[in-house]
Amino acid sequence: MESIVAAVSRAIESGQWRPGVRIPSIRRFASENSVSPFTVVEAYDRLLSQGYLFSRPGSGFYVQSRSRKQDARASAQLEDLPVDDHWLLRNVYEHSDRGIQAGCGWLPPAWYDIESHQKALRTVARHGDMNLRYGDPKGYPALRRQLSHHLAEKGLPVDDGRILLTQGASKALDMVACALLKPGDTVLVDDPGYCNLLSCLAFRGFNIIGVPWTEQGPDIAQLSALLRQHSPRAFFTNPWLQNPTGASYSVSTAHQVLKLAETHELLLVEDNVSGDFTQGRQPTLAALDGLQRVIYIDSFSKTLSPGLRVGFIACPDDMVERLLRYKMMSGLTTPELNERMVLELLGEGRYRKQVERLRSRLAEAQYSVAQALQGLGWQLFTRPDNGLFLSARAPQELDTRKLAETALKHDILLAPGRLFRPYGDDSQWMRFNVAFANNDRLWEFLAREASPG
Repeated sequence: MESIVAAVSRAIESGQWRPGVRIPSIRRFASENSVSPFTVVEAYDRLLSQGYLFSRPGSGFYVQSRSRKQDARASAQLEDLPVDDHWLLRNVYEHSDRGIQAGCGWLPPAWYDIESHQKALRTVARHGDMNLRYGDPKGYPALRRQLSHHLAEKGLPVDDGRILLTQGASKALDMVACALLKPGDTVLVDDPGYCNLLSCLAFRGFNIIGVPWTEQGPDIAQLSALLRQHSPRAFFTNPWLQNPTGASYSVSTAHQVLKLAETHELLLVEDNVSGDFTQGRQPTLAALDGLQRVIYIDSFSKTLSPGLRVGFIACPDDMVERLLRYKMMSGLTTPELNERMVLELLGEGRYRKQVERLRSRLAEAQYSVAQALQGLGWQLFTRPDNGLFLSARAPQELDTRKLAETALKHDILLAPGRLFRPYGDDSQWMRFNVAFANNDRLWEFLAREASPG
């Protein structure tokens, strides 16, 4: 196996195999070199984890683009991550508030109940015990108890001992990957999916394989084939008002995914950060599963404030200690002052009223932005009833990266679809944040730069 890895890496470093070139299939390589296919599988997995190769389901293995200055044996660096040089993360946080942030991932500050936040902050400040020490390793106990009741209302009874507070959902996803999996493991992700997760998994050295999405969630036939072909360890998925498409699992899709997970002993990691914006009582994967094979992740970054950075994990008993150990090793405890703030905001029905107001505004924004895009001839991936995101593509084929770069010069932030694909594969789709996108200047720009002729 080591000799195969060395030979392929030399071929790539010398330029014999150039970036984007498809390499021999496992069967062909094994036949031509008189080695076992299992040996080739192990070698290709090693090359995937080292960043030499990437895979396209149903197509094969390809040479990954790499920086000339990078040592091929070193682990991935941030500037080499396959999300267009970390384009979205770099620009979205530096972008001027005066511009149109149609590609960002949060709500406008003015949409939140500022008065409730101020009142909660004053209440926390009046407590004599501000607890300026490190907090509880699992997170503020009173908030974990409240979350236990909150989850029970969603059909997921779970005691507070199986709940760990985190610094947002992104940190929770990273904790799960690092505590329960190991570099080189094959994992499935939504395709398209959450860009922060994709770059995090690539940076950690996982072999990422995308599961194509439909209006009803992941393509079940494709998921089944990928499970048989790759035997992945986990599937990271965002089932409800998904980022970036805005689509949600149908009930039938949810049951089929759970059945496949049981058959293939697959760990499901459910990211439900926008779930509270769904219309009606939408059962989570974790509730349908009873938290047996599903890890549930949520946060208050969308519903209360991204600045609080409070999220949580609910998981099976046998995973708690491993997750807790990684949490403490990687960052110690989470900020208790922020967690006390969230507890105050959850009380007295304020949270429910806040979510209802946001849900109403987002529903109106979804309708307006969808109408405007369709009026320009853009095709919608689906028409969500709610949530922040809408995915659409222009009436003509275009370079979405160049369109985003041009938009930035006009103080408009757009999010091209390649940012949300494993290994930055090309995409004609773009993600729009409906809370920011309903702007005449944006529609004028798209009509000028992305219309036929």
